[in-house]
Amino acid sequence: MKKLKALIIDDEPPARDELKYLLSEYEDIEIVGEADNGLSALKLIEELKPEVVFLDINIPKINGSDVAKHISSVGKLPYVVFVTAYDMHAIEAFEIGALDYLLKPISQHRLYKTLEKIRTFYKDMEWKRQYNPSLEFENKKIEKLAVEKNGRIKLIDLDEIIFAEAYEGDVMVKTKSDNFIYKGTIKSLEEKLKENAFFRVQKSYIVNLNKIIEILPWFKGTYWVVMDDNKKTQIPVGKSQIKELKLLLGLDRDV
Repeated sequence: MKKLKALIIDDEPPARDELKYLLSEYEDIEIVGEADNGLSALKLIEELKPEVVFLDINIPKINGSDVAKHISSVGKLPYVVFVTAYDMHAIEAFEIGALDYLLKPISQHRLYKTLEKIRTFYKDMEWKRQYNPSLEFENKKIEKLAVEKNGRIKLIDLDEIIFAEAYEGDVMVKTKSDNFIYKGTIKSLEEKLKENAFFRVQKSYIVNLNKIIEILPWFKGTYWVVMDDNKKTQIPVGKSQIKELKLLLGLDRDV
């Protein structure tokens, strides 16, 4: 079995050192990084693409629960194992989608059982990938979107898209200086774009996170994003989406 890349996220150095020592007993686990806060954790996950993250809940900047929610919203990997001194978070951990839950101080026997579970899940996923060709096809990322204008079908690069807006039963896709129609729902477009840098800021809008040029605070804790199209379109952010948007943009303080 290949080595599984692991990250350790804990704000206490002794706790990280203890877990590194325990994991050093296993030849198929490779610790590729560690962090002491949630913001650094998200950056490392994006850069190193680990198979498993050992994650403390009470960490600064972005807590472990929000880090795990972001991971679960993106895809199947990495597997999340919560590591904490408090068993009160156990139910929440599994609701978020954590694979397992370790209480400090960690026993070697309990860690062994967790690693066995990780190996089983990973082997099963690899088997499905090997023997299910349709799954392999689904996992291919296509960097273009088929849209229509004046009766003609065009393929536009995803990084050309500034934002998309639900429009008369279809979706209007806005580039720097042009508009196109996507023949589908805003929900289906959200699903198509989920592996890329797009975020549904409210019911009717999906924005390209790389095309946000400004965030405007509004009244009662609401926000608008200013997009980099030719009209500098301002789009309101739904209240329920504000926290996740800040997390995605690395805003660990109020803007």
